[in-house]
Amino acid sequence: MPTIIKKGKKHDGIFIFLPNQKIQIGENFEMKKTILLASLIFIAFDATIPSFAYNETDLEKLKKLNACERCDLSEAYLHGTKLSGANLIYANLYEATLSASDLSGADLSGAKLSKAKLRFANLNEADLSGTNLSEADLIGANLSGANLSKTFLSGANLSGVDLRTTNLYEAYLRGANLSGVDLRTTNFSFLNLSGVNLSGANLRQAELRGTDLSATNLREADLRGANLSGANLSGAKYCKTRMPSWEERNDDC
Repeated sequence: MPTIIKKGKKHDGIFIFLPNQKIQIGENFEMKKTILLASLIFIAFDATIPSFAYNETDLEKLKKLNACERCDLSEAYLHGTKLSGANLIYANLYEATLSASDLSGADLSGAKLSKAKLRFANLNEADLSGTNLSEADLIGANLSGANLSKTFLSGANLSGVDLRTTNLYEAYLRGANLSGVDLRTTNFSFLNLSGVNLSGANLRQAELRGTDLSATNLREADLRGANLSGANLSGAKYCKTRMPSWEERNDDC
């Protein structure tokens, strides 16, 4: 069996020695083995060569035409790219980097954006209907006027996002982070928000009729004027929470 040795600062990496081999590293390290298959494999931790899954032809097509329907752009680096009005219907953008990119008015319906990096991206009036955004990083993104109907947002981080005037019809948000999000007048009727982090969120005048808010973090959330009729609030956490009737709840401070 190969012998695997991790060396210190001078020889960072993994050394794999096959049996019967003599190797000397530095002045104080020596190993003797009789050679059967002379082989030494060194994998340096800091010299990893990045590999990308995207199709280079598809990437060039997008840059040239601002359109790439059903393209494979998984893990593509598109930070700060101008893609306003782009056609990316059903595109595969898994783990793609789109932070600070301009995707305003883009058609991303049915696209795969799970684990994508979309921090501070401009998605104003973008069509994200039916899109998979599970575990995506959307911190600080502009989603005002965007279509998020039937969008899968489980585990997504939407902290600090403006979702006013956003269409969230039948969106799946279970386990998402919506802390500090502006959700004034947003319609969440009959949605599953179980386990969602809504701490510090502005939910004034929000429509939460029949919404599943079980185990939701509502600490410091503002629910003044919100409609909670028929909502499931079992296990919800309250601390400095302003309720629809304007009283403050501090059950979990």
